[in-house]
Order: sequence, then structure tokens, then C-alpha cells
Amino acid sequence: MIDSSPDDLLPDTGRSPPHDPYSATYASHVDSATRRRIRREVYGSEYPEDVDPRSFVTRSQLRRLAQELRVGPGNQIVDLGCGQGGPGLWAARQTGAGLLGIDLSDHAIASAARRAAELGLADRARFSVGDIVATGLPDATFDAAMSIDVLWAVPDKAGALCEAARILKPGARFVLTSWDRDRTPPGALAPAVGDHRPLLAHAGFVVEHYNVDPAAERLRRIFYKRIVAAEETLKLEVGHEATSRLMFEAKGNLGLTDGVDYLVHSRRIFVVARRPRP
Repeated sequence: MIDSSPDDLLPDTGRSPPHDPYSATYASHVDSATRRRIRREVYGSEYPEDVDPRSFVTRSQLRRLAQELRVGPGNQIVDLGCGQGGPGLWAARQTGAGLLGIDLSDHAIASAARRAAELGLADRARFSVGDIVATGLPDATFDAAMSIDVLWAVPDKAGALCEAARILKPGARFVLTSWDRDRTPPGALAPAVGDHRPLLAHAGFVVEHYNVDPAAERLRRIFYKRIVAAEETLKLEVGHEATSRLMFEAKGNLGLTDGVDYLVHSRRIFVVARRPRP
């Protein structure tokens, strides 16, 4: 039996709306046949096209995520920085758990809610605009938390991890993917963090697994190079604004902006942490 309905778990709406620097990006993100083709070519069967994650998460990582969360029907997952909801809804389907997704972008949240309805999950999946550093959610509410390729863009990473620990029940797990970075490209949204383990420990988490994927940045490099090579085609497909955002990311990480190869200074991580019991 579910302890709380999804609606009971929505954040305190009396708070002021958080600043949203991301909705313009989501709104300009038009689907691209070329981008999907490149992801299929680079990642093959590991590209979870049905999930449409808008990130670098792989099918194997999603399967492991569902296992490591250790939840089932009657439990509740919170997806911190859920974007348009793909990975969180996948986890909800696989585990049978309820889901609450939090993201700064109202555009992404509206899209995630539509996807939940399309998948027949509207009765146990809810999405709300909010700041993952200050969610407004009650203490010790959730049975598990997840965050896919989001933490790298959060300026206050320590605050976000402390907030995740606060809203989790004792013994609950937090599974995240992100990057350890020694340097970041010009215009990066947040400072580089070379190792997230001290931040996780400071937040009160016990780190159970901290895996670095040695092949991830090689594949990301191939993806970015092909995206750059397809610049003119992308302009025809998605327009100049969306293409310029893609080029900013790809060229910046490849070092085509300032001559520094930032992928050399980047390591993709898959982390399983646990809030200890008293």
C-alpha cells in the first residue's frame, strides 16, 4: 500500500518560483532525425531511443539504475532534474514505483506530464517545477532518488546533495550519473568538481559504488565530432538557434573554441549512494 499519493508529495507551492535558465533551451530543442541517427551510429543498441533521454545515459545504465534503486510497487522515487521525464518514467515502469520529477524548466515539466499520460502512468507519476537545491518537499519522504546527467550543471552541488539526503528516508538509495571534471569549457553553467565523493560524504551519504566509465568520453568525442560535421544539415532541420546551442556544447567540449580539449579533463561517473540508518 502506498504511504502517500503522488499529489501529496508535490512541493510546497507557496514558495516563490525558482529562477529558470533552461526553458528557452528546451523550447528551442526541436527533434532532429540527424541527431538521432548520429546517436544510433555512435551508441548502437546502447542508445535508449525509446526513452528519448536528451542526455548521455545508456540502456545498460538505465537497467542498472532500476536495479540499484531497490524499489517496487508502493514505493516512491524522486527524480531530481528530471528534464522531460524519459529516464524517470522508464524507472517507474520497470520498478512499479511511483515517481515525482522536479525540474527548473516549466517547458520540460509540461512535456514530462504529457509523456506520463501517453505511457499510462499519470496515476503514479507527477512532475513539478522546482529547484533541486531547495525542493520544498518534506523530510524523509522518498524511498529512492535518481538524477541523470544534471548535477554537472548545478552551481551549488553541495546544496543539491544535502537536499537529496534530507528528503530521502533512512536507508534509501540515491543513484546518479554525471561527470567528474578538472576543467570546464568557456561559458560552463557550474564550476568543475574533480571528485564528488567528498561532497557526498559531507551530505551524509555512504557511497556504495562510484564507477568511472573509461569508454564514455571516447564515444562522446565521436558524437560531438559528427554533430559538428553535420552543422549545416542541423540548421535545416532544427533552425539556427537550436543548432547554435548544439555547436556551443560540442565545439566547447572538443576544444574548438579555445584550443583546450576538455574531454581529456572529464570522466563520466555512475554513483550509488545510501542515506544511512540512525
